[in-house]
Amino acid sequence: MSGLFPLMAALCLLLPAGLRAHGLTAELVPSEQAVIVKCAYTNGDPAEAEVLVRSPSDATRYFAIIRTDPSGVARFEPDEAGQWSLTVDDGLGHRASLRFSVDREGGVRPVDGRASGLGRYLALALACTGLLVWWRLLKRRAST
Repeated sequence: MSGLFPLMAALCLLLPAGLRAHGLTAELVPSEQAVIVKCAYTNGDPAEAEVLVRSPSDATRYFAIIRTDPSGVARFEPDEAGQWSLTVDDGLGHRASLRFSVDREGGVRPVDGRASGLGRYLALALACTGLLVWWRLLKRRAST
């Protein structure tokens, strides 16, 4: 039973990589004429998915709902400056979100979303730690 603790700890460390194995990614492709989004699964296969776009002026409605082409690319032309967001949904349970800003000249740049990814990783690490503490308490209770 004492060998189970290191095994559980190792599994918790490997869990984040396993969760990303079947994920969906969305990335902006530089372009001067339109917003181009490339959607792919984490194994590199292109994702044929629906792209739901929200504008800065009305976040309650979709500005556009478009489908990617067979190579996983979708494009649209924003009509105003500000912070935009989009969600990619393949209809099979995989989703990805992306935020980006459009300046007055039409330049597009991503809004840094690393903090949300870090937050998810920290929450997962905290959950694994909680499970390990719970397991040790159960082990201690069973031995007394």
